[in-house]
Amino acid sequence: MKKFIPFLILALILTMLPPGGSSANTATVQLGSDVLFDQFHHLIEEKKVGLITNQTGVNSQGTSTIDLLRRDRSITLTALFAPEYGLDGKAQVASQPESFIHPVYGIPVYGLYGSTRQPTPEMLAHLDTLLVDLQDIGSRTYTYLSTLKYAMTAAKEQGKQVIVLDRPNPLGGTIVEGPVLEKRYESFIGVDELPLAHGMTIGELALFFNRTIGADLYVVPMQGYTRSMLYQETGLSWVPGSPHLPDLSSVYGYMATGLGEGTPVTQADHFTWVGAEGIDSVRYADLMNGSLLPGVIFLPEKKGKAGGVRLRIYDPRSFNPVKTGLYALAYARQLQPFPVPLGTDKEITLFEQVMGTDKIGQLLAQGKSPQEIVDSYAEALGKFKELRKNFFIYGDAPFVPTKPIHSGPVATEATQPTATTAPAPELGTVTTDLPPQSGTTQPPGTTAPAPKPGTSQPPGTTTQAPKPETAQPPGTTTQAPKPGTAQPPGATTQAPKPGTAQPPGTTAPAAKPGTAQPPVTAAPAPKPPVAPAPNTGEKIAYLTFDDGPSPVTPHILDTLKKYQVKATFFVVGRYVPGHEAILKRAVAEGHAIGGHTYSHDYQVVYKSTEAFFADLEKGNQLIEKAIGTKPVLFRYPGGSTNTVSLKYQDPKRYNSQKTVMSAIKAEANKKGYTFIDWNVTNGDARSNQYTAQQALATIKQQVKSQKEIVVLMHDASTKTPTAQSLPEVITFLKSKGYRFEVISPDRPTVSHVK
Repeated sequence: MKKFIPFLILALILTMLPPGGSSANTATVQLGSDVLFDQFHHLIEEKKVGLITNQTGVNSQGTSTIDLLRRDRSITLTALFAPEYGLDGKAQVASQPESFIHPVYGIPVYGLYGSTRQPTPEMLAHLDTLLVDLQDIGSRTYTYLSTLKYAMTAAKEQGKQVIVLDRPNPLGGTIVEGPVLEKRYESFIGVDELPLAHGMTIGELALFFNRTIGADLYVVPMQGYTRSMLYQETGLSWVPGSPHLPDLSSVYGYMATGLGEGTPVTQADHFTWVGAEGIDSVRYADLMNGSLLPGVIFLPEKKGKAGGVRLRIYDPRSFNPVKTGLYALAYARQLQPFPVPLGTDKEITLFEQVMGTDKIGQLLAQGKSPQEIVDSYAEALGKFKELRKNFFIYGDAPFVPTKPIHSGPVATEATQPTATTAPAPELGTVTTDLPPQSGTTQPPGTTAPAPKPGTSQPPGTTTQAPKPETAQPPGTTTQAPKPGTAQPPGATTQAPKPGTAQPPGTTAPAAKPGTAQPPVTAAPAPKPPVAPAPNTGEKIAYLTFDDGPSPVTPHILDTLKKYQVKATFFVVGRYVPGHEAILKRAVAEGHAIGGHTYSHDYQVVYKSTEAFFADLEKGNQLIEKAIGTKPVLFRYPGGSTNTVSLKYQDPKRYNSQKTVMSAIKAEANKKGYTFIDWNVTNGDARSNQYTAQQALATIKQQVKSQKEIVVLMHDASTKTPTAQSLPEVITFLKSKGYRFEVISPDRPTVSHVK
């Protein structure tokens, strides 16, 4: 019976997996590099800058930070510093040069991986600021973190400023696991007292490192990021940081399969397989699956003489890579006992450096169970979890930067609060005017705006008068709290400065006076309405709803009717049967209808051009049957710039240069179709666990003074909070001077709205 457990679990999992393309691919996170140039450019103006980076150092639009700095005439890029694998991420350790003059840029490039791992005084002599833009993978053993700490140490010694541009932790901020490194076991693959999976961003880690360094450190945070976000949910494109980690699957498997250094247990296929010679693959899979480790199943697979298992990670959010890796080691040793590489008083093994302690090796050698090994570090891990809260930047609400975060003994005019502050912070503590986000602890020595009467005050903070028109992040209401009520967690009470980071694909022209909304009349016949051309100076908002019709759609239509606002609905064909009356009502009340394919299944629609249009036409025929008009307006599942289509395109016909998306777009033009993307979203595509207040606040973050905005929302059956938020969304956009129109193929809005 045991041999069938893996296959029973696999069958169960396959029934639980959502269909491909269940939600739109929305980019809602602005990276630290975006925020630096959009909002905090003063940090680098008139400075001589050295940049630690590699191929991962790109902004949310894919532009290299090197190029951004070289184009900026207000600064001087004096030197580049490259971590392991070099500036392009391809160099082998043996061939990686110590330093050279870049053939194009004409500036020195210093390697920080060979014999020189910390910048020397000579390297730093001709610069004012050391800028860091590197993508971490969430593991203590990843050497980019070591490069960061060594660089901060050198900057402190030479009196140089450090600016870290924050990036997501691809594993998210909730999985924190593994033995905590003990001081004796510090090395280049473990530079601080962290567990193997630390659950922090590189910016938060810089603040953590600075508790003992005391460098003049600034962290430029991300906008729109939350503690629980996985990389897939940010909408950002993944850039591999190492030739051994080509994709996110390998990143997730890194600690799950790669903890056996110095033992016969090895990984293969970019950290997606683990095993060893002499292991029975079926018994190994049986043990691993029988442990019911979250988010993963194990398939037996031999590689030559080695038996092992291939990981199939089906739920990245619950998957625990370190715990999985320790179970893999313990069960491998049960099946094929091997000597554990234990050190001595004079020698520390590589295995112990990876673990950060000798205790795991000792327990493994004693034949302890996997759970006993995991339990052994629970107390130390609990203490770390409490300590790390002091260095959190992000909480449960999408983060809105208002100032760069400063840490260190030196306070400058740029960040020094004007109000009376708390006693001088200890070495390496954080100074910023941002209140803690929901679920976070206030860093020691921070200042925060004064709460309103009766609101709760975080311990250890000082007061500062709030500015007018304060920003409301997700989780807050638009009304001021009554006297005696507590301030909602995660609320910020200071408005973002002009020039705050703009969501990908949007621009922010100067605000123009809004015009009064003209009266809107219902369409006399069930035909797609034609939007009038906007007058000069008008600001237009196009409300769009994807993935209906559903039981939520009538509630949205009720609100639109009450406020006399028109919208555009992109309909999934398979949901039309049984909901024809909803579509007829939408058209009768003056709304526009577009297609969103029949299946909305990425695996189906993005296989080929023929497959896409067959699916789209199937859905459009059902729409035409319901409303009497065939739509020529449509929206691509995931948007026109999605990258998921690359995963499902027929490899015999398409490749990375000749993609299925480019072929579909060309054919759409021939067929006379018009597609539309979006430049504002309420974030409801990321999860079904969100509130109406969060949806509203996400829109507020992105709406600046754009002339035209297309707002992406969803009216699927799980999106009730979107319907609940709609009255306040409409009220907010009207207050910004927008009038509302439908999207019309007769006067199409630019596909990628500017």
